[in-house]
Amino acid sequence: MKHFTITGLMSGIALTTLVACNPDLAVPNYQNLTQSAALASPLSAVPLLASGVLRDDRGNNPGFITGLGELGRESYNYTPTEGRNASGWLTSDVNSPASFGGGALWGGYYAALRDIYQLRTVANGAPSGTFTAAQLSAINGFLDTEEALNLLYVIDARDDLGAPVQVVADPTALTPFVSRDSVFSYIVGKLSGAVTELGAGGAAFPFTFHSGFAGFNTPSTFASFASALLARVNTYRASRGIAGCAVKAASCYQTVLTNLNASFISSSGSLKLGPFNIYSAAAGEAVNSISRQASTAIVAHAHVDAGVQTRADGSKDLRFTNKVCTIAPKGPSTPSLGIQTTWAFCGIYNLSTDPIYIIRNEELILLRAEAEYYTGDQASALNDINLIRTTSGGLAARGAFANEADFVNELLYNRRESLEFEGHRWIDVRRFGQLATLPIDSKDPSASPNITPQVVVSRLPVPQGECLFRANAPSGLGAPAGSGC
Repeated sequence: MKHFTITGLMSGIALTTLVACNPDLAVPNYQNLTQSAALASPLSAVPLLASGVLRDDRGNNPGFITGLGELGRESYNYTPTEGRNASGWLTSDVNSPASFGGGALWGGYYAALRDIYQLRTVANGAPSGTFTAAQLSAINGFLDTEEALNLLYVIDARDDLGAPVQVVADPTALTPFVSRDSVFSYIVGKLSGAVTELGAGGAAFPFTFHSGFAGFNTPSTFASFASALLARVNTYRASRGIAGCAVKAASCYQTVLTNLNASFISSSGSLKLGPFNIYSAAAGEAVNSISRQASTAIVAHAHVDAGVQTRADGSKDLRFTNKVCTIAPKGPSTPSLGIQTTWAFCGIYNLSTDPIYIIRNEELILLRAEAEYYTGDQASALNDINLIRTTSGGLAARGAFANEADFVNELLYNRRESLEFEGHRWIDVRRFGQLATLPIDSKDPSASPNITPQVVVSRLPVPQGECLFRANAPSGLGAPAGSGC
């Protein structure tokens, strides 16, 4: 008998409530749920499984932010007793499947995809009449969105290595790696299908969301979230010429504008508008593990202030001063692994209960500026750039773009400051061919001469565990060439 793993935020509460309402009620053990038990009680199981899917995202989010922060030279993880939190991301060790970096940003997402598969099996396998057609459509729209989001995190980290996308009933069965283009096409298909399914999903989901999804917790409002993710994915495709897009093709960027029009983008709304993962210090809950309160080992890069523009009064860009503060010099546990920094993130993820946004309005406006520029509407692109510059940064508005290079530099500057330490910088410089612009401590004139040589990579390898699992796999199921296995 296959067992389901329940990781739902509300599982204990829901179980207690069911027992309290009727002490004679036979309730399945939701902490060790079998497929037969879940299928026998889908009305009770589906809300718990849905909570588990949301909990997966909450648990994986901090690692994605700090991992990409190190790769994109926004942050360090200077753990006092574990130098591999630096070497495994910053030195050539990052290319090893056994390193801290090489093994990261993988298993948690496939565990989430397994939970998504399990919920889909229970919901769609429920007896006829258990859920209405609208409810099933809403459930599947939710699941397709979450599946796409988890696969986006995977391909963000592995890029041209591709990734497996198929989840099957047997959790021990291997499924093949497919190309990056195929992964992106699969993600686009899932998100596009989700928007359609959510449109037929009726007025409410047959389960509840946590408070981070307030305003996005009905099928129609959740569809605006799916459309926002679709805009992000299609922007990545358009900028790099992935999955049927020519590089910077106007037709693909026009699709981005269509996605944005269906999203929650708002020129006059809060730039923080958007769904986010919540954290709590309550017993049995999870804290924001990358917050300043939870870990002083996670600090800002030594040159996080480089190139930050100034306001009319001479002070720095508000996005910088609102997120970054000075600290006493802090370095790695092994001095040769990096240089000291005097910066930390104190305005973002300051408290252990601070949220982590999945996607928000400020990113959407910058996506729109990019799409407008490459569809020939430079005036609108300038308006959106200046909206962010003045509203979020407190900077003066700028004039027309001199050329494409001027626009790209302006776009990347604003994405750097607006979305700093939110999981974007490494992806952005990679998609615009600017990985070489990231600072490397071992080449810093102020660094000690014994700093271990550092590298900037374009993607992480396949983790060692996956390599070993596929070592003797049949043809077509092995790890891809160049994976590090």
